[in-house]
Amino acid sequence: MSGVRDGLADGDLTVSVGGTTIVATDEVLAQAQFLNVLRDDLADWVGRAHRIRYLDPYWPANWLGQDPWPDLLQVASRLKYLHEYCGAIADNLVAAARSYGYVERVAQEAALMGAADLAYGLGRLLRGGLFALAGTPLGVSMAGVASVGHIRLHGSLGSPSRSQVARNGTDELDPRLLTNPNVVALVRVAASSLDDVTAGLAGTPRSVGRVFGDEGLGVIGISSTALGVLAVARNEGLFRESPVSVAAVGTPTRPTPPTGVRDLAARIPKTAAGKPQVLIENYGDAEHPSWAVYISGTVEWDAVAKKEPWDLTANITAMAGQNAGSFEAVISAMKAAGIAPSDPVVLAGHSQGGLVATQVAAYSWFDVQAVATFGAPESKVPVPAGVATLTVEHTNDVVTAMGGDSLVDSDDRVTVRREAFASELLPAGDALPAHNLATYRETARLIDASPEENLQGFRDTVTDILGSAPGEAVLWRGIRVPEGPAPQ
Repeated sequence: MSGVRDGLADGDLTVSVGGTTIVATDEVLAQAQFLNVLRDDLADWVGRAHRIRYLDPYWPANWLGQDPWPDLLQVASRLKYLHEYCGAIADNLVAAARSYGYVERVAQEAALMGAADLAYGLGRLLRGGLFALAGTPLGVSMAGVASVGHIRLHGSLGSPSRSQVARNGTDELDPRLLTNPNVVALVRVAASSLDDVTAGLAGTPRSVGRVFGDEGLGVIGISSTALGVLAVARNEGLFRESPVSVAAVGTPTRPTPPTGVRDLAARIPKTAAGKPQVLIENYGDAEHPSWAVYISGTVEWDAVAKKEPWDLTANITAMAGQNAGSFEAVISAMKAAGIAPSDPVVLAGHSQGGLVATQVAAYSWFDVQAVATFGAPESKVPVPAGVATLTVEHTNDVVTAMGGDSLVDSDDRVTVRREAFASELLPAGDALPAHNLATYRETARLIDASPEENLQGFRDTVTDILGSAPGEAVLWRGIRVPEGPAPQ
């Protein structure tokens, strides 16, 4: 694809392992792999040149000490030099990727700590009585921007295209704003800083935040902020969870096991009101079963819980680290499907489904061995050691920023980032195109084509768990109980 942005060609993947310890662009890794293959070929050519020399029966007895095949000796020498040179370049490319990761790490630390200090200072100012800001032109402007953002986010299904915005004048927000990597980065920092504003308002010493907050141990952060939101909102009848029931929907099908990340993303149910939210596939035999579970994203955005467990209530509850309706529905569906605690499981989820997938992996009941998430705000969920975890994020997907940021590496998950629509016009009628499952499926296709060894390792893990023989797939639908039983 044409075009370059911040040194990366459109469609390039950035791969990191264990937070930002190692970061490498997909193109750099492909070049390093090519050089390593060439190095192996050169070593083979050197051996062939020497074997040809040894074919001369008089070569060992040359008393003059002269090589009877000087040209072959010179070729072998030059091939050996090229062999060593290619290896050195490949090693330097990988070292450069590691250095890039270190620089990113330092920049991330500086940004997060600086934002935390500013947020804490803002909280102290508000505590000092500067609430009059709300009546100033600045306060009115800030409220206006927030209101517009609220309207645009919650009216995404009817969002106008860029051309419609231009025709209607400047009274509507450009959809590009919510699909801008810089805006997404600011949202991520802001989400991470909410607990620091609260600490400043409460008069908590700054040292406490540095030790226990996102810039320290990560004990307090977005989850504690979400808990505070729930504590206040539930008194007003908002974000109240309820029991759920689940039931199988439709006729079972006979799928083949997924062979890559693209297959995992392709089988996640599409987000739609009144439709199944979970797909469960069973592979292997009765004695050695294995399972794949696919979880869809948020369906309803109303602050008052209704029938749909995949709603805003479940989003906030899950971010707070509590059992959300969607989580309960997935657990119930997995148990009803017959997944035993000892059966190996692969999970894949989009958006809220990704957040739920990591929470299921952290749940001690099932033997989850691999998790793939797409566009999920789940960076704070600690995945148990030994679980192969692939996190896929678009740098211009604002939903992924809702989970905030952290300097604490809780696991060795592999994270893949890419800017969607870097040099393309946004699709018409969609406020968050970088968050769409279809867009993540395209990124999954690029992941399958990547030579990066950690991505290859994740694909191999999934294949090893699920095998190659056909299985059985069943769709499941969850519903909140107070409004009636789950459909049969």
